[in-house]
Amino acid sequence: MPIKPKPTPTLKARPGTTEEVFARTLAGAEALWRETQIESLIEKTMQLFHSNFAIPSVAVLKLSGGDEKPLSEVPGSGIGQYFTSEKLAEICAILRPVMLSPETADGIQSLKVEDKTVHFARLGDQQQEPYLLLWLDAKKAHESAEVAVDFLVRQLQNTYSWFSRIAETQTLLHLDDLTGLYNHRYLDIALDRETKRSARYNSSFCLLFIDLDHFKPVNDTYGHLAGSQVLREVAAIIRATVRDVDLVFRFGGDEFVVLLIEAESATGLKTAVRIQERIQASKFVVAKDAIARVTSSIGVAAFPEHADEKERLIAVADECMYESKRRGKNQCVLATTENKSASGPNPSEQKDPKTWSER
Repeated sequence: MPIKPKPTPTLKARPGTTEEVFARTLAGAEALWRETQIESLIEKTMQLFHSNFAIPSVAVLKLSGGDEKPLSEVPGSGIGQYFTSEKLAEICAILRPVMLSPETADGIQSLKVEDKTVHFARLGDQQQEPYLLLWLDAKKAHESAEVAVDFLVRQLQNTYSWFSRIAETQTLLHLDDLTGLYNHRYLDIALDRETKRSARYNSSFCLLFIDLDHFKPVNDTYGHLAGSQVLREVAAIIRATVRDVDLVFRFGGDEFVVLLIEAESATGLKTAVRIQERIQASKFVVAKDAIARVTSSIGVAAFPEHADEKERLIAVADECMYESKRRGKNQCVLATTENKSASGPNPSEQKDPKTWSER
């Protein structure tokens, strides 16, 4: 017996009735539930207020965290003529304590500003980058419309809370517990994103595969706690050497991966040498009156110059790293277009050290 999907029911209502307000609420809520980006969700909710419930003016503010301008308007969120920059500044001065107060209740609150009643609702707390929704009374007040707006606001507050929790959970899932770097799981996601972006914009990026030299003796001599401390310090060195836009991962054990966003192979090699130099120059305190030293072997490959698939890119960089091991360790090896390896300049032979700190 064939299974037939049940058609979505529609509500027919006379204009101006409670049923009409209910129908508009359902239609608006259904569109909102498809949204997966919080600012788009907020913006469409406020547009819904304006179009479905005849609310003449709305605005969305975001707590920026600064003392000089703690509340700022979300671009494109303003509808209507009332919430000008001057009026928003006046309202912000009044509402800043409310935004920061943990006692601010969910739902809708109101504020009298001159001859207008400004309604507002807060989304999130200080840890969740809170937003503030502002709007005026509808042109034609209707009890059912007020109930519908209250329902949509509370739904938005609950949704925002869930969005924030999901984002926090995803962040924790993608971080390495020991070093605080991204983990192997997130590397796969990041490579998917960067290969697609590179293909779309005809750009390139580099992958550095880093393996520590002489790390096992640290573990064997001073114990795993000392080894873990060395890994944390190496992670900090790598993170401090690259740009904020670049991504650093702990691949596993004493191996690390770096994605240099929109970087060509020459830049990748320069960055790799700089990381290698800084690790080599570091002294790691592993016990009282005991200093350990480790070095690094680094393979460098660029997408799409040396590989046009993410799995191949990792494999090429990994092979270059092993080639640096075979050559005596503590050096950087750059892939070639023939998938062979060409050694980068030895730091001791570099004539112009300034070129290594250009990025």
